[in-house]
Amino acid sequence: MKYYVAENEQPVGPFEVSQLVARGVKGTDLVWAEGFEGWVPAESVEEIRIALYSPNGSSAEYRETAIPEINPQINTQCPPPPFRPAYSEPQRVQPTAPVEIPPKNWLVESILVTILCCLPFGIVGILKASKVNTFWATGNYEEAAKASAEAKRWTIIGFTCGLVWIILYVIFVVTVGMAGIMENM
Repeated sequence: MKYYVAENEQPVGPFEVSQLVARGVKGTDLVWAEGFEGWVPAESVEEIRIALYSPNGSSAEYRETAIPEINPQINTQCPPPPFRPAYSEPQRVQPTAPVEIPPKNWLVESILVTILCCLPFGIVGILKASKVNTFWATGNYEEAAKASAEAKRWTIIGFTCGLVWIILYVIFVVTVGMAGIMENM
């Protein structure tokens, strides 16, 4: 396939891939070929990208074989489209649905806190966690985020209370055990 390359905002070519490489085309240079809708960066065309970035040094081979053929041929059958700057104002598409990920619902953590640490705070965490997905599914994204934050807060409170309770219990057992050992002496 033969490609045109944009030089000084003018189409030049057509060239074979080896000729483009010999001319020193860069991956960011714009190229066009018959069948393309418009000008594209050279690195987006697989055939050119392979020639430019091949790890086995094929770009040097292209340069050596193409140097005698640098003069472009004039193709009257399919002239390139007029050159347009590659990065004119891009069209922005507004998504119809949010592309965000729903907030964490903390349900598993709340259940574990309820079972292992602190029943009352764990239950409050479960109730808050169950609302997160419901709010998200109905499109109430702000409320879903608030419910997630509340579920996290109650889960952490329940875990902390359970941890404090376990530490106090261990201290009590150690103290009673030490008192019993001291009495027996």
